[in-house]
Amino acid sequence: MQSAPATGLSENTDDTQHKWSAKLKKLIGTAIADRDKAILNKENAFDAHYIEAFHNKVNEYLSDGWTDNEDDKEKYGAKEERALLRRIEKLRKNYFMWLEDFSIPTTNNLSERSLRSIKSHMKASGQFETVESADWYALIHTYTETCRRNGLNEIQALQRLCEGKPYTVQEIFSKSPPC
Repeated sequence: MQSAPATGLSENTDDTQHKWSAKLKKLIGTAIADRDKAILNKENAFDAHYIEAFHNKVNEYLSDGWTDNEDDKEKYGAKEERALLRRIEKLRKNYFMWLEDFSIPTTNNLSERSLRSIKSHMKASGQFETVESADWYALIHTYTETCRRNGLNEIQALQRLCEGKPYTVQEIFSKSPPC
């Protein structure tokens, strides 16, 4: 799943002064707030009417965006605006999948956060010493990250790993964390 392009929408509004992107960002924000309320009410998705109305508004704002861009082809940010409009149209299904299934996050921030430590390592040392050390780093990082996200203490997970008794998949994903 792709993240909704909220940052790109803000930048577009700032650069071009076109209102379509601010309206779309507000629509997405409202839908996320509505989704949060629906989740509190134990709902799993929006009804078909809500989803259809949302997509009709998206169509309207994208149409306005293309019109505004056509009128201001040489304006600062116009090229980037066209790229943003094309990206939203191409990835629209992925961007807004969270409307139809509340188990899907509204952003890909979790994925990006998972990669941050690897990117930091790469910045600090420039590279991994060998492919094998990169593999070991990735394996250990994946193991500790999976344990942490499932409510298990990372230090205990590493202790068990060092003792040759790592958590099993069944233990990690069981409803009650092991002792």
